[in-house]
Amino acid sequence: MSRGSSSRRTTTTEYLTLWAGSNVRPITYATGRIVLVGTMGDATVGPACPTLGRPTKEHPVADAPRVTDVLDAVAVRAWARLATEALGRDRAAIDRVNVFPVADGDTGTNMFLTLREGARAVAQAPGDAGSAALLRHLARGALLGARGNSGVILSEWLRGVAIAATRGEAVPRALDLAAATARTAVAHPEPGTILTAADVAAAAARDRAARPGAVVGDVLAGAVGGARDAALSSVATLAPLARAGVLDAGACGLVLVLDALRTAALQGRTPAGPPAPGLRTVPGPGEAAVSGAGETMATMPLVTLGLVLTGHAAEPAGAVEPGGAHGDTPGHGAACDGDEFEAMFVLRRPAGAPEFPDGGVAETLRADLAAVGGSVVVVGGAGLGGGEDSAWQAHVHTPDLDAALAVAHRWARRGTVEPVHLRHLAVPDAGPAVVASTDATALAAELARAGAVVLVPTNWVGVTARDLALAAVSAGTAGVIVLGGAGADQAAVTDAVARLAQEHADAAAPVVVTLDAPTDVHVAVVVAALAAAADVPDADVAAAVRGALDGLRAVVTDAEGAPAALRTLLGEGGEMVTLLTDASVPVGLAAELGTVAAGCGAECVVLATGRAGAGVAIGVEG
Repeated sequence: MSRGSSSRRTTTTEYLTLWAGSNVRPITYATGRIVLVGTMGDATVGPACPTLGRPTKEHPVADAPRVTDVLDAVAVRAWARLATEALGRDRAAIDRVNVFPVADGDTGTNMFLTLREGARAVAQAPGDAGSAALLRHLARGALLGARGNSGVILSEWLRGVAIAATRGEAVPRALDLAAATARTAVAHPEPGTILTAADVAAAAARDRAARPGAVVGDVLAGAVGGARDAALSSVATLAPLARAGVLDAGACGLVLVLDALRTAALQGRTPAGPPAPGLRTVPGPGEAAVSGAGETMATMPLVTLGLVLTGHAAEPAGAVEPGGAHGDTPGHGAACDGDEFEAMFVLRRPAGAPEFPDGGVAETLRADLAAVGGSVVVVGGAGLGGGEDSAWQAHVHTPDLDAALAVAHRWARRGTVEPVHLRHLAVPDAGPAVVASTDATALAAELARAGAVVLVPTNWVGVTARDLALAAVSAGTAGVIVLGGAGADQAAVTDAVARLAQEHADAAAPVVVTLDAPTDVHVAVVVAALAAAADVPDADVAAAVRGALDGLRAVVTDAEGAPAALRTLLGEGGEMVTLLTDASVPVGLAAELGTVAAGCGAECVVLATGRAGAGVAIGVEG
């Protein structure tokens, strides 16, 4: 039977074979055999699909409809909403199977939060914006609001779709470009992840588009099916997944995004004009008709995973161990080993800024981060709209926080670096999140180890109320405690949170409690309160933090004035003294202040800030 007349669905293992020169590594899947690669640049595919990115006479994929033929403005807005809602519904299930690259249980949440920021940008776009412009808004919003490894990769995948739409590319080519740009963004890709799902989805879409009589729904259904096949195969591909018996969380998230795309394209559009070239837009067997302008989100089919995520039997011995292809270099899947942090930051540079050629910023920044950690992803680039600043989102897992922050500070001299978003990878999500800010690197590390999300400024602007509010609404928990600092006090942060919640129109917005923490000693006291609360089952964390701050008297001075300042504070009584000393404070000062505290019957704790200067922050409790 000829392929064109066959109704049998081509499986992943029949159509995808990717090559990478002499470094081809065969991976045995549960359903067959696939060879995976590190880049898509020289990729070719097997007998049922033409070469990716190279249309042939037999497979004139260039005649497929353009992205903007398939997605009009109404459909793009519907896609953004549908995908966000789908990830919101299934994020807990996806979180539970997040064992790679780090088993921190947040992949579904991070993809949801990332896409929610993209959807917010789409909702705020001008009402007359066309579909290509809206896709650019979606991609840029996701880029600037990306969370976690998976969120950053998803944002670059969306950027690839937006670039293709802006160029007037066909749908299969758009999925090719999205997969390729996402893969390129990862310093050391691993097989069996969201990257593989993107590759397979693109190959499947191209295969469907090349078949005689194909309709739009066929192409998009092929992409969804390809991603779903890749997700199912992931458990037998990557050893951490095989040991846990689960599917890859990122691949599952991409299935939802693609299925939302399919649904929006078929049912979220305004009435169609003339048929798009190459593919029929009339429904095929079992395909829903394109809806009219009156179609509402409520009447659209529910976007679902259609996958069992857990309980899969796979042989770990036949799967790939992360990093195996890269020697000792930390890769996409470098495991979290003890004291390791996730650091993320946004870099902005003016359009047309000199020093780096096209692609040079991402390549150099990626190399800088790879030198200090693993799971390195750098996405973004030149603005897709006229006059927009270029923007990149950088992500790394690192045991050396000072080195990672040094990279951010170095790039702040080449552009504008927004506050570094820092968290500790070994801290489980339990209870309300805490969001704080400090420019003291040692204190930032202690805060993160205590479970807080920490914003570390890299320039004179510092951390704004909106920065703290964005971190709060993106924390992914039902409750958030925000410590407002200098320039971002309690009232300003509370107002910024309210505005963002209104912009998101999110019924699941977190309950945010904002407390003033005007000095680093206030923040240090919160670290101690969090540590104490962690030892108490069902502790009221907000009450513990509020109680610690209410009982604190604090002053910031220099080394010379510190002894007198401490005596003044202890003159009002006190049982606990907290001292924060900058790097140039004389070594003997801490001992001198400890003697003063002991003479007043108080215990003294000294913490180095890791910050340049001779400042001393003093706090007295009790």
